[in-house]
Amino acid sequence: MQTNIQRQITLLEHIPREPFRITANELTDKLLERGYEVGLRTVQRELKSMHDMGLFGMVMDDRCKPFGWSIAKCWRGLNLTLMDHHMALAFYTLKHSANQLMPASTLKQLTPYFDRADEVLSKDANKPWLYWACRVAQLPQPLPISYRTPDSKALETVQKALLENRQIACQIQRVIKGQRYWIDYRPINLEGIKIEDGVVLLAFTLGREHPRRYAKPLNQMRNIELLDTKAITRNDFDINRVGNAPASASIVLELVCDPAANFIMRDAKFSDDQTIERLADGRYLVKATVMDSARLREYLWGMADSVEVIAPLKLRAHFMRLASKITNKYQIAATESVA
Repeated sequence: MQTNIQRQITLLEHIPREPFRITANELTDKLLERGYEVGLRTVQRELKSMHDMGLFGMVMDDRCKPFGWSIAKCWRGLNLTLMDHHMALAFYTLKHSANQLMPASTLKQLTPYFDRADEVLSKDANKPWLYWACRVAQLPQPLPISYRTPDSKALETVQKALLENRQIACQIQRVIKGQRYWIDYRPINLEGIKIEDGVVLLAFTLGREHPRRYAKPLNQMRNIELLDTKAITRNDFDINRVGNAPASASIVLELVCDPAANFIMRDAKFSDDQTIERLADGRYLVKATVMDSARLREYLWGMADSVEVIAPLKLRAHFMRLASKITNKYQIAATESVA
């Protein structure tokens, strides 16, 4: 069944939009080139079936043989009246879980599908699909702080800039010698948008020849202006690295963890080569090869009451210094409060 679906998707990919057309024979040849073992009769049946479903905007030109197939010039999407529960659940999930990942123009275009999905789910006889939609979710880890919500108009502008590969100009907030200033920058080459922990980060370069990449929260930018000039892009961009501090060399991490440590309780892994050994006192010795990064150190520090760093010695010394600073700070505070 999965192979049939993949073949049908490939079939649709090769059907041109009007006024161009393609025959079943030509489509059969293209499928064979893609590695699908399929005959002409099978392709003809699937074309007729998809045409009759009315879901894909297919047009059959039967004025002469062989028949020609194309996608209607005016077709914009799926047939709303034929939306089933599977499709309704997909649109419901998209609307509630991934709407920040799409430009405003796309969301506006999909509004009728979102509305139809809500209608289909609400009319479900036994409500199993609505039951699923209300009880399955992928939610971000809640933070003890909240960030200022970025201006919706600003987000729409940068989304449009990225979609159309255009430069922008704006003011960026910078802290210089303890003072906050709004400084004009133009042109800015927007390279990507990353949403992490509820913060919208923009990755960009400045001007034509400046090599450095920057990552700034959208709420630290204002008066964003969309320019008519094309953005300058580089081939080495990686959205996964946006906002991440560069990692240092690989290290062999050794930890001694209490049995109640969150890391142990969740059966988590630092790396594929990780080993865990139960010690005589009931604690666990964990060894793993990892990249030393600020995120790793932040994670380990968050478990400092139940995890002890044994190696490497440089990392252990780092946490010893932190612990010493914290101890001194609280001792001084306690002394002053008693006095």
